[in-house]
Amino acid sequence: MNTVHDIRAGEAHVRVRRSGAPGKAGLPTLVLLPGLGRPGDDLDPFAAHLIDRGYAVLQPDPRGLGGSTGKLDGLTLHDLAADVAVVIEALAPDGAVVIGHAFGNRIARTVAVDRPDLVGMVVLLGCSGLVQPSPEIAEAIRLAQAVDTPTPIRAKAVRDAWFGPDRDIAVWMDGWSQPVMKAYLAAAAATETARWWMAGSARVMIVQGAVDPSAPPENGWLLRREIGDRASLIDLPGVSHAGPVEDPETVAKVVLEFLARAYAPQEGVTA
Repeated sequence: MNTVHDIRAGEAHVRVRRSGAPGKAGLPTLVLLPGLGRPGDDLDPFAAHLIDRGYAVLQPDPRGLGGSTGKLDGLTLHDLAADVAVVIEALAPDGAVVIGHAFGNRIARTVAVDRPDLVGMVVLLGCSGLVQPSPEIAEAIRLAQAVDTPTPIRAKAVRDAWFGPDRDIAVWMDGWSQPVMKAYLAAAAATETARWWMAGSARVMIVQGAVDPSAPPENGWLLRREIGDRASLIDLPGVSHAGPVEDPETVAKVVLEFLARAYAPQEGVTA
């Protein structure tokens, strides 16, 4: 089952695609948030594995991409989180698991802070925020995203910044929205990191590439230490920042295993 919804979020309109069988007993709805400047369908290969296991999946386009519209100036992460909250209210009123990839993990954590009533758990795919990439990797990111980078230089930058060894980098060689990247980075800069860093009181699963130089794994380790038993963490060997894009099957496998444990029926309780 696939449907498309246009949802009003204040002055913005969010277009969201809903896939999978809604309302399957015992399974939460999953909301997928893509990385910086990427469209909602960036996570389609990852989403397919979740849908195959019976989950309903919501994939909102970030404002400024796909069918989502709204102002891009003067935003904070709280504004972007409000877009997601409206989607959950409309399509998963009993709450959802919010899965954020790369920059999307910052928005996921902000939703958990601002609307704990709507978030049963957050899953962070590439846990960024405090430990920054090296200057060399920061330059590779800039070259990979810039519109005027020659293709051979872009390819090296994309591989260095985001992909593990021998991965197919084609999907991230283009498709970046410059206005959205600029607006979302400004929103992050306008929001105090301490406000969203710990994801409020939500349960947290951290899945990160062990060879991710753009969101160094130290970020996840630090968050895990700070919030203790509320967080689980797994480092994936050979996986880099592109995570669910470069190896959707592996990332989906560990997420599905975690969700199966977290939402297993309690003894004596039937679905």
